[in-house]
Amino acid sequence: MNRIASWTCSLLLLAAPAARASLNVEEDASAEKSLLTWRDPVPWQAGLGYQRLSRPVEMDGRERDLKAHVAEAMVGVSPWPWLLLYGQAGAAEARLDGAMAESTDPGAGGALGARLNVWQIYQGAQKTAWRLTLQLAGQYAYRTGRDDGEGELRWHETLAMLPLDYHLSFARTFRNAYSGEFQSFHLFVGPAYSKLDGTWSRAGTDRDFEEAEAFGVVGGGELWLLENLAFGARFDWFDGTSGQITVRYRF
Repeated sequence: MNRIASWTCSLLLLAAPAARASLNVEEDASAEKSLLTWRDPVPWQAGLGYQRLSRPVEMDGRERDLKAHVAEAMVGVSPWPWLLLYGQAGAAEARLDGAMAESTDPGAGGALGARLNVWQIYQGAQKTAWRLTLQLAGQYAYRTGRDDGEGELRWHETLAMLPLDYHLSFARTFRNAYSGEFQSFHLFVGPAYSKLDGTWSRAGTDRDFEEAEAFGVVGGGELWLLENLAFGARFDWFDGTSGQITVRYRF
Protein backbone atom coordinates (compact mmCIF):
# COMPACT_ATOMS: atom_id res chain seq x y z
CA MET A 1 0.00 0.00 0.00
CA ASN A 2 2.83 2.38 0.93
CA ARG A 3 4.53 1.63 -2.40
CA ILE A 4 1.33 2.48 -4.34
CA ALA A 5 0.90 5.71 -2.43
CA SER A 6 4.52 6.61 -3.09
CA TRP A 7 4.16 6.02 -6.84
CA THR A 8 0.93 8.08 -6.90
CA CYS A 9 2.60 11.03 -5.19
CA SER A 10 5.54 10.83 -7.59
CA LEU A 11 3.26 10.93 -10.64
CA LEU A 12 1.37 13.91 -9.25
CA LEU A 13 4.63 15.79 -8.63
CA LEU A 14 5.81 15.05 -12.16
CA ALA A 15 2.48 16.21 -13.66
CA ALA A 16 2.37 19.46 -11.67
CA PRO A 17 4.85 21.41 -13.87
CA ALA A 18 3.04 20.38 -17.06
CA ALA A 19 -0.34 21.39 -15.62
CA ARG A 20 1.08 24.72 -14.48
CA ALA A 21 2.55 25.31 -17.92
CA SER A 22 -0.77 24.59 -19.63
CA LEU A 23 -2.48 27.16 -17.44
CA ASN A 24 0.15 29.77 -18.24
CA VAL A 25 0.03 29.51 -22.03
CA GLU A 26 0.93 32.84 -23.60
CA GLU A 27 0.67 34.31 -27.11
CA ASP A 28 3.75 33.85 -29.27
CA ALA A 29 5.48 37.22 -29.23
CA SER A 30 7.24 36.48 -32.54
CA ALA A 31 3.97 35.89 -34.43
CA GLU A 32 2.62 38.56 -36.77
CA LYS A 33 -0.53 40.49 -35.81
CA SER A 34 -3.34 41.69 -38.09
CA LEU A 35 -6.02 44.36 -38.09
CA LEU A 36 -8.80 41.73 -38.17
CA THR A 37 -8.61 38.23 -36.73
CA TRP A 38 -10.91 35.28 -37.53
CA ARG A 39 -10.55 33.08 -34.45
CA ASP A 40 -13.52 30.76 -34.94
CA PRO A 41 -15.16 29.45 -38.12
CA VAL A 42 -18.23 31.44 -39.12
CA PRO A 43 -21.28 29.27 -39.87
CA TRP A 44 -22.35 29.48 -43.50
CA GLN A 45 -25.53 28.30 -45.12
CA ALA A 46 -26.87 27.87 -48.64
CA GLY A 47 -30.31 27.25 -50.08
CA LEU A 48 -32.79 27.40 -52.92
CA GLY A 49 -36.15 29.17 -53.05
CA TYR A 50 -39.19 29.56 -55.25
CA GLN A 51 -41.65 32.44 -54.88
CA ARG A 52 -45.07 33.03 -56.42
CA LEU A 53 -45.55 36.80 -56.19
CA SER A 54 -48.99 38.41 -56.45
CA ARG A 55 -49.06 42.07 -55.46
CA PRO A 56 -51.68 44.75 -56.30
CA VAL A 57 -50.04 47.85 -57.82
CA GLU A 58 -51.31 51.15 -59.19
CA MET A 59 -50.38 52.26 -62.71
CA ASP A 60 -51.93 55.07 -64.76
CA GLY A 61 -54.64 55.53 -62.12
CA ARG A 62 -55.73 51.88 -62.33
CA GLU A 63 -55.04 48.95 -60.02
CA ARG A 64 -53.43 45.89 -61.54
CA ASP A 65 -51.72 42.79 -60.17
CA LEU A 66 -47.98 42.32 -60.47
CA LYS A 67 -47.53 38.56 -60.84
CA ALA A 68 -44.19 36.78 -60.95
CA HIS A 69 -42.48 33.41 -60.60
CA VAL A 70 -39.10 33.86 -58.90
CA ALA A 71 -36.43 31.15 -58.50
CA GLU A 72 -33.25 32.07 -56.64
CA ALA A 73 -30.22 30.59 -54.89
CA MET A 74 -29.23 31.89 -51.46
CA VAL A 75 -25.96 32.14 -49.53
CA GLY A 76 -25.94 33.33 -45.91
CA VAL A 77 -23.50 33.81 -43.06
CA SER A 78 -23.95 34.31 -39.31
CA PRO A 79 -21.05 36.34 -37.90
CA TRP A 80 -22.83 36.07 -34.54
CA PRO A 81 -25.47 33.49 -33.51
CA TRP A 82 -28.16 36.20 -33.32
CA LEU A 83 -27.54 37.73 -36.77
CA LEU A 84 -27.99 36.31 -40.28
CA LEU A 85 -26.78 38.14 -43.40
CA TYR A 86 -27.72 36.73 -46.78
CA GLY A 87 -27.80 37.35 -50.51
CA GLN A 88 -29.97 35.85 -53.25
CA ALA A 89 -29.61 35.71 -57.03
CA GLY A 90 -31.71 34.12 -59.74
CA ALA A 91 -34.34 34.72 -62.40
CA ALA A 92 -37.97 35.89 -62.55
CA GLU A 93 -40.84 35.68 -64.99
CA ALA A 94 -43.18 38.63 -64.37
CA ARG A 95 -46.06 40.51 -65.92
CA LEU A 96 -48.65 43.14 -65.11
CA ASP A 97 -51.96 41.34 -65.28
CA GLY A 98 -54.25 42.86 -67.91
CA ALA A 99 -51.57 45.08 -69.42
CA MET A 100 -48.79 42.77 -70.61
CA ALA A 101 -48.84 39.68 -72.78
CA GLU A 102 -49.44 36.31 -71.17
CA SER A 103 -46.15 35.02 -72.57
CA THR A 104 -43.09 36.46 -70.84
CA ASP A 105 -39.34 35.88 -70.82
CA PRO A 106 -37.24 35.53 -67.66
CA GLY A 107 -35.07 38.33 -66.34
CA ALA A 108 -32.31 38.49 -63.75
CA GLY A 109 -32.61 39.70 -60.17
CA GLY A 110 -31.56 39.25 -56.59
CA ALA A 111 -31.88 40.40 -53.00
CA LEU A 112 -29.83 41.34 -49.94
CA GLY A 113 -31.20 40.89 -46.44
CA ALA A 114 -30.58 40.50 -42.72
CA ARG A 115 -32.38 38.91 -39.78
CA LEU A 116 -31.74 39.91 -36.17
CA ASN A 117 -32.94 38.01 -33.09
CA VAL A 118 -33.79 40.89 -30.77
CA TRP A 119 -35.38 39.31 -27.68
CA GLN A 120 -36.06 35.76 -26.54
CA ILE A 121 -37.89 33.80 -23.82
CA TYR A 122 -35.94 30.60 -23.12
CA GLN A 123 -35.18 28.81 -19.83
CA GLY A 124 -32.57 26.36 -21.06
CA ALA A 125 -32.57 22.87 -22.59
CA GLN A 126 -33.14 21.17 -19.22
CA LYS A 127 -36.39 23.05 -18.53
CA THR A 128 -38.10 23.83 -21.83
CA ALA A 129 -38.21 22.37 -25.32
CA TRP A 130 -39.46 25.65 -26.79
CA ARG A 131 -38.30 29.22 -27.17
CA LEU A 132 -40.09 32.38 -28.24
CA THR A 133 -38.09 34.95 -30.19
CA LEU A 134 -38.90 38.46 -31.40
CA GLN A 135 -37.07 39.06 -34.67
CA LEU A 136 -36.36 42.07 -36.86
CA ALA A 137 -35.82 41.31 -40.54
CA GLY A 138 -35.25 43.41 -43.62
CA GLN A 139 -34.64 42.80 -47.31
CA TYR A 140 -33.99 44.80 -50.47
CA ALA A 141 -34.77 43.10 -53.78
CA TYR A 142 -34.34 44.15 -57.41
CA ARG A 143 -35.82 42.02 -60.19
CA THR A 144 -36.52 42.26 -63.90
CA GLY A 145 -38.63 40.52 -66.53
CA ARG A 146 -39.29 40.82 -70.25
CA ASP A 147 -42.55 41.18 -72.15
CA ASP A 148 -42.04 38.51 -74.82
CA GLY A 149 -39.06 40.44 -76.20
CA GLU A 150 -41.04 43.66 -76.74
CA GLY A 151 -40.70 45.38 -73.39
CA GLU A 152 -38.94 45.23 -70.04
CA LEU A 153 -40.34 45.18 -66.52
CA ARG A 154 -38.20 46.35 -63.60
CA TRP A 155 -39.15 46.65 -59.96
CA HIS A 156 -37.52 46.88 -56.57
CA GLU A 157 -38.88 46.28 -53.09
CA THR A 158 -37.79 47.23 -49.59
CA LEU A 159 -39.37 44.89 -47.04
CA ALA A 160 -39.24 45.19 -43.23
CA MET A 161 -40.74 42.57 -40.91
CA LEU A 162 -41.19 42.12 -37.15
CA PRO A 163 -42.13 38.43 -36.75
CA LEU A 164 -42.64 36.54 -33.51
CA ASP A 165 -41.06 33.08 -33.83
CA TYR A 166 -42.06 29.97 -31.84
CA HIS A 167 -39.45 27.19 -31.98
CA LEU A 168 -40.10 23.65 -30.66
CA SER A 169 -37.23 21.16 -30.39
CA PHE A 170 -37.50 17.36 -30.46
CA ALA A 171 -33.78 16.65 -29.98
CA ARG A 172 -32.74 18.38 -26.78
CA THR A 173 -31.98 15.37 -24.52
CA PHE A 174 -29.73 12.31 -24.84
CA ARG A 175 -32.80 10.04 -25.00
CA ASN A 176 -34.10 11.41 -28.28
CA ALA A 177 -30.99 13.06 -29.76
CA TYR A 178 -30.61 10.20 -32.24
CA SER A 179 -34.24 9.20 -32.64
CA GLY A 180 -35.98 8.88 -35.98
CA GLU A 181 -38.09 11.99 -35.36
CA PHE A 182 -37.35 15.26 -37.08
CA GLN A 183 -35.08 17.73 -35.31
CA SER A 184 -37.43 20.68 -34.69
CA PHE A 185 -39.89 23.07 -36.23
CA HIS A 186 -40.82 26.70 -35.80
CA LEU A 187 -43.74 28.94 -36.71
CA PHE A 188 -43.68 32.72 -37.12
CA VAL A 189 -46.10 35.55 -37.79
CA GLY A 190 -45.89 39.32 -37.59
CA PRO A 191 -46.52 42.71 -39.19
CA ALA A 192 -44.61 43.88 -42.24
CA TYR A 193 -44.01 47.02 -44.27
CA SER A 194 -43.27 46.97 -48.00
CA LYS A 195 -42.21 49.69 -50.42
CA LEU A 196 -42.52 48.32 -53.96
CA ASP A 197 -42.34 50.32 -57.17
CA GLY A 198 -41.12 49.80 -60.69
CA THR A 199 -41.29 50.67 -64.38
CA TRP A 200 -42.63 48.97 -67.48
CA SER A 201 -40.71 50.13 -70.55
CA ARG A 202 -42.05 49.43 -74.02
CA ALA A 203 -41.72 51.13 -77.43
CA GLY A 204 -39.73 53.99 -75.90
CA THR A 205 -42.39 54.72 -73.27
CA ASP A 206 -41.92 54.27 -69.51
CA ARG A 207 -44.96 53.60 -67.32
CA ASP A 208 -44.35 53.70 -63.58
CA PHE A 209 -46.26 51.73 -60.96
CA GLU A 210 -46.20 51.41 -57.18
CA GLU A 211 -47.63 49.13 -54.57
CA ALA A 212 -51.27 49.69 -53.63
CA GLU A 213 -50.94 48.54 -50.00
CA ALA A 214 -47.76 49.11 -47.97
CA PHE A 215 -48.71 47.41 -44.69
CA GLY A 216 -49.35 43.70 -44.39
CA VAL A 217 -48.70 40.47 -42.52
CA VAL A 218 -46.09 37.74 -42.96
CA GLY A 219 -46.31 34.20 -41.60
CA GLY A 220 -44.95 30.72 -42.16
CA GLY A 221 -42.84 27.97 -40.71
CA GLU A 222 -39.81 25.78 -41.12
CA LEU A 223 -39.28 22.06 -40.52
CA TRP A 224 -35.76 20.93 -39.58
CA LEU A 225 -35.36 17.29 -40.63
CA LEU A 226 -31.76 17.38 -39.36
CA GLU A 227 -29.92 19.97 -37.30
CA ASN A 228 -28.54 21.45 -40.53
CA LEU A 229 -31.27 20.74 -43.13
CA ALA A 230 -34.59 22.61 -43.22
CA PHE A 231 -37.63 23.00 -45.48
CA GLY A 232 -39.72 26.14 -45.12
CA ALA A 233 -42.70 28.09 -46.40
CA ARG A 234 -43.69 31.75 -46.05
CA PHE A 235 -46.78 33.74 -47.00
CA ASP A 236 -47.01 37.52 -47.41
CA TRP A 237 -50.35 39.31 -47.44
CA PHE A 238 -50.47 42.86 -48.84
CA ASP A 239 -54.02 43.01 -50.23
CA GLY A 240 -52.85 40.00 -52.23
CA THR A 241 -51.22 36.75 -51.15
CA SER A 242 -47.69 35.76 -52.16
CA GLY A 243 -46.06 32.50 -51.17
CA GLN A 244 -42.61 30.96 -51.25
CA ILE A 245 -40.97 27.64 -50.41
CA THR A 246 -37.32 27.18 -49.46
CA VAL A 247 -34.75 24.54 -48.61
CA ARG A 248 -31.52 25.47 -46.84
CA TYR A 249 -28.48 23.71 -45.45
CA ARG A 250 -26.18 24.92 -42.67
CA PHE A 251 -22.53 23.97 -42.93
